[in-house]
Amino acid sequence: MTDSLKQKAISGVVWKFLEKFSLQAFSFVVGIVLARLLMPSDYGLVTMANIFFAVSYLLIDSGFSTALVRMNERTEKDYSTAYVTNVILSLFFSLILIALSSWMSEFYHEPRLKSIVIVNAIFLFLGSLIAVQNIRLTINLQFKEQSVINVIINVFTGICSIIMALLGYGAWSLVIPSGLAIAVRGIAYWEVQHWFPKIDFSKDSFKSMFSFGFKITLTALLKAIYNNIYSLVIGRKFTAEDLGYYNRGNSYASMPAETVANTLGSVSYPILSKIQDDFPRLSSAYRRMISLSGYVVFPIMIGLAVLAHPLVIVLVTDKWEACVPYLQVLCLALMWSPIHSLNYNLLQTTGRADLRLRVEIVQKVLCIIVLFITIPHGILVMCFGSVAVAVLSLLINTYYTGKMIDVGFLVQMKDLLPSLLMSLLMGALVWLAIRPIGHLWMQIIVGFLVGALSYWIMSLLLKSTDYRYLLSLVKDIFKQ
Repeated sequence: MTDSLKQKAISGVVWKFLEKFSLQAFSFVVGIVLARLLMPSDYGLVTMANIFFAVSYLLIDSGFSTALVRMNERTEKDYSTAYVTNVILSLFFSLILIALSSWMSEFYHEPRLKSIVIVNAIFLFLGSLIAVQNIRLTINLQFKEQSVINVIINVFTGICSIIMALLGYGAWSLVIPSGLAIAVRGIAYWEVQHWFPKIDFSKDSFKSMFSFGFKITLTALLKAIYNNIYSLVIGRKFTAEDLGYYNRGNSYASMPAETVANTLGSVSYPILSKIQDDFPRLSSAYRRMISLSGYVVFPIMIGLAVLAHPLVIVLVTDKWEACVPYLQVLCLALMWSPIHSLNYNLLQTTGRADLRLRVEIVQKVLCIIVLFITIPHGILVMCFGSVAVAVLSLLINTYYTGKMIDVGFLVQMKDLLPSLLMSLLMGALVWLAIRPIGHLWMQIIVGFLVGALSYWIMSLLLKSTDYRYLLSLVKDIFKQ
């Protein structure tokens, strides 16, 4: 990388990591408070309609945000076209969701679901009014501004949720604050950039963005359906309480994995796009991101799986003990999320959205097969199926990566293997250390200390290049 691009990359990673870390830390605290105040069935009720809204969000965006980021040059007409398209589609899908609210309620046998769907549909439309403003911040690499805004919004919604839960609003404590946050976010975007898109539309601009974006949309659509199909199946076949347990286990496992994946993903795409025509630099930067993501996320996920039981009981009480086995197994599946994210970004960076779509179709067909094989055996076996799917998906993901820049499955595994082995050994040491300890708080403290110390010592003894690179990043950060 050039010095200026490296500085932007470092700055972007730092601000995105600080944003994600602070957001996740605060969300974690808020989640603990809410889990103590609300019932598992409240979480299950709100989760039931997620798949319908996830699909709607993707169809509304239609890949235009990704297309705008990838453009070398953009005009006001491009922004306006994306804005008009977004608003019209959001209105259309909001009305559809409102019309389907009664059916959703009957499908899940939950009368309370209808009003929740209607309110969320209204929020869906209102959110479209400020979507393009957020894209501009990404395009201009204004990660600091994005981070500050997102932290403010997160704190605002968290406080609102806790107050509503204390007042006895139940599931609504998880719904209403997100709508209030739209107004706050809109004000913040205006203060940062003093910009609002014009009401203008260009057929040429639409065709240009849609030709690239629709492939991204179809790919993301398949992913969104799969990511939410477990909730759909569990909510239909089991109870809202069972879905609540699964949702909490999945949320806790997703938190560290998605923090790393989103941080690297949001920064890597615009950065890699700038060097997309220089394959040696692209390959080198890509391998470094892959290796570093594994070095950071693997020990966190293995450690979380080992300490899941004491953490859940201490933080959210034994009311949520049933989610522990789901959390442990899902950690093994979601630890690969940052690797998947970077592989996807590479295909988008090089303009091969068609290949990403092809890969996604093959993956999701495999996922659905595994899902329906495991359904009769219960939720825990379905979680183990997610682990198998994650590993098999990595084989599929890396096929075209290897074809394009010679960084396929074997190369990536070679880069990731040291971190994986160190993390597994660290997990074994933590497990052995906490076995004789009966006090839950002491298990957490001893487990954390043993895990952190052993991983650091192994990094030194094996002269880990990722450890040294991480140190150099920290030094560069302080220099900047």
